Amino acid sequence: MTEASINLTIGKLAIQGMVGTNESSSSGSKSWLVAIAQALGAMLGEKAEKMKGLVDKMNAADENGKEFNVALTEFQAESQMFSMLSNATSTAIKSIGEGLTSNARKQ
Repeated sequence: MTEASINLTIGKLAIQGMVGTNESSSSGSKSWLVAIAQALGAMLGEKAEKMKGLVDKMNAADENGKEFNVALTEFQAESQMFSMLSNATSTAIKSIGEGLTSNARKQ
């Protein structure tokens, strides 16, 4: 997942969330910040599932050094992407939350 696709996903979710704020709270609608957090959490979950699959692949290739090293290298790359996405998620949610808090103080 590239940075551009993450930015696009966050932008789409923000727009969907803002459109959804016109609904009454009794209808069970959620804030757009929660919608973004859930979507980013789902993306992290997908990465975690892929990493789990690679661990299984490494365990299965235990006898074959070449297959193990290929799976290990792929796992390391996925792990780094997971870390970057996790940091981006944390930063995005924190920044948006702080911005909303700051804006609320000015009201």
